Amino acid sequence: MKHEKIEAIVLGAILMEKGAYHVVSNILQSDYFTGWHEEVYTAIVEVNADGKPIDLLTVCDKLKAKRSNVKAYDVAALTNKLGSSANIEAGRAVQYSCDLHLVPDEFGTTLSLNEAVHMGVKMMREYEPKNTSADARELDTNKRDKYAEELPATIENAVLGLKEAMARDNRILGEIELIKQIPGCAVPHNTRPDYGRRGDLKTKWCRVNEKAKHGWSPGALPRSLAGMFDMNNVFQAAGFWALNGHLPPFLVYANSSDYRVFDAENTPELRDDFLADVVNEITLYHKTTENILRAANTKEELLGLVSPDWNAIYWKEPPAYLAEAKRVWGIN
Repeated sequence: MKHEKIEAIVLGAILMEKGAYHVVSNILQSDYFTGWHEEVYTAIVEVNADGKPIDLLTVCDKLKAKRSNVKAYDVAALTNKLGSSANIEAGRAVQYSCDLHLVPDEFGTTLSLNEAVHMGVKMMREYEPKNTSADARELDTNKRDKYAEELPATIENAVLGLKEAMARDNRILGEIELIKQIPGCAVPHNTRPDYGRRGDLKTKWCRVNEKAKHGWSPGALPRSLAGMFDMNNVFQAAGFWALNGHLPPFLVYANSSDYRVFDAENTPELRDDFLADVVNEITLYHKTTENILRAANTKEELLGLVSPDWNAIYWKEPPAYLAEAKRVWGIN
């Protein structure tokens, strides 16, 4: 018997994970989904047939064009079923609201800022906190509630920053997928600029701090992109630059107090010469990956050629997930 929660998880994965549709479309039966989930999946199929990227915005636009009764918020809520955290969900809610306000749908319409903020806050309020342990759930619940309070001001600042960054654009474009080989590489580079084929939106949220007066410290905006963490975002922007014909990249950071726009005019790390050096590093990384793939004939051999760093941020996963990963690597 079909289970509504499983359907929601599958749809959420298709909306959030690059290439997920092409994996499940060859597996699922045509009548797998039921009720309004079936309407969403049909819209996904049609978006793919149109040659457009499958994401929250394009699927909602398709449902609107079909005069479906499925609400955009209900579609956005499907992504809440995936493994997440309050920080990640808050960032999604800001981008979702900015898209609704700034990026015209196929009818050329957008929501007012107040309407878009309302949708983002509602999305955040409905987020289901992580439940890997009682402590994790309590912390994530507190973050959800705190970030929901910060969300309206953060969205407003993000909108101001994006308008400034794209002031010369004739039309604001939302997230797209870029996938192409960098010269000299066999493995294609895959990336998704949030806006204008060249820019990304980053959000900063307050942190728990027991020594602070109210128990929280504000999430500060970076003064430059030279730091290790923000350099990761420079690498991301360099990927945009490499695949979009060297359009000048930008990064917009926003929190509940302010926003900051980084571009080639005020940031040396986003100028062509620096970006070219970064692309060379990306190329070297891809070539190393290609050599590892060529050297391995089986999955087991491939895993034996790489050593996971369990302390890295991308391994901050539930205990059961980590246990399975370590089992695959043969680690007790």
